[in-house]
Formats: sequence, structure tokens, C-alpha cells
Amino acid sequence: MNNLSNLFNGDIAWTWLIIRSSGVVAWALLSAVVFWGLFLRTRILGTRSTPVNLLHLHRWLGTLALVALAVHLGALLIDPVVKFTIPEILVPGLASWQPIPVALGTLALWCMLPVSLIGRIRTKMGKKGNAFFKKSHLIAYFAWPLATAHYVLAGTDAMTEWSIALVITVSVILIFLLLTRGFVQPARRAPRPRATTTTLGTTNPDTLGLPETVEPRELHDASV
Repeated sequence: MNNLSNLFNGDIAWTWLIIRSSGVVAWALLSAVVFWGLFLRTRILGTRSTPVNLLHLHRWLGTLALVALAVHLGALLIDPVVKFTIPEILVPGLASWQPIPVALGTLALWCMLPVSLIGRIRTKMGKKGNAFFKKSHLIAYFAWPLATAHYVLAGTDAMTEWSIALVITVSVILIFLLLTRGFVQPARRAPRPRATTTTLGTTNPDTLGLPETVEPRELHDASV
């Protein structure tokens, strides 16, 4: 209530509110990206959701996380109090305000960008695209712990009760999913039956036995 009254009285910069809210939203969306990536690589959800739907949601959540992060960075650039510059945001260690926590956030940004960019162009890169995507996905593993450390150390609301409860809840869920992945094997695509031929040497489509929907190849190339 004090924050709200101060806001209406003009004591709180509106950019600070955007920085706070967009930062929490970006971290929550990044956490959801990790969750759905683990759902995609295991059978933990069973038949409740198809791999294709999980992949699409995984990608959309990643896009939304980058949008929230862009809002977060944009608000930092126009904030009249701290007055960040573009180099301070993009280069770890240059920030004059809490350089170490800010550097952790910058590193998280650079861990997120490669997998997002390569994921959108890898089909045009052929086999090299898949190889680059897998390597960039390994780098993306570090984004969540770095972003979490940035949130805890730099967030002005990090030590509030709701924030602590949120971080603990998300961390427990993540640990559970990681442990589950160790016991639940990823779903594998069933081998495609060979086509039979008639006595005339032509393929008989009725004997192929192909499903109506075939799982995209990219589901098996993703390394989450």
C-alpha cells in the first residue's frame, strides 16, 4: 500500500515499476521455458499433451521471455535514477550499479540469444544448423541459474515473502523435473514400416501403415 500511495504521489518513477515487473515476468517465463523443455524430453505428461504441442509452447514461451526481457532492458535505459547505458547492459562488468548482479543478468541474456536465433534459421543451414543448435542449447542451460542469481541479488523485491516463496517453488519443481528426467526415458519415434511392393513392382499405399500425423524430425534433434 505504501508503494501505491507513493506512486500516486509521484515519489516512485514509473520506469522502476516497469523494471521490477518485467524482470519478474521474464524470469518466470524463462522458468516455464525450462519446464516445458523437460516435459518435451520425457514421458512425464504421458498422453495428456503431444510432443508437437509441447514444442510449440516451448518456443512461444521462449519468445515471450525475450519480449519481457526487451521491455526490462528498455526500461533500464530510460530510467532517470540509475541511468544505464547500452554498453553497461550488454557488456558484463561495466555497470556502475551493482556490477556483479547486473553482469549475471547480462550473461543470462547472452546465453538465451544464440539458441533463439539459431532455432529460427537452422532449417536453412542444413546439417550444420542442427549441430549449431545443439551447441547453443547447451549454452542455454546456464541462462536459468544466471538469471535466478541476478533476480535474487539485484531484484528490489527479491527478499519479500512472495518472492522467496516463488523462487523456492520454482526451484523445487525444477529439481523434481530434473530428477524425473533421470528415470524417465525420452519418447522415441517408432520405426517407419517398410513399404511393400506388388507383383508389378509398384508400392501399395494401403500397406504402408503410416500414422496420420508424423512427429517432426526437429523433435529428435532438440537437446533440452
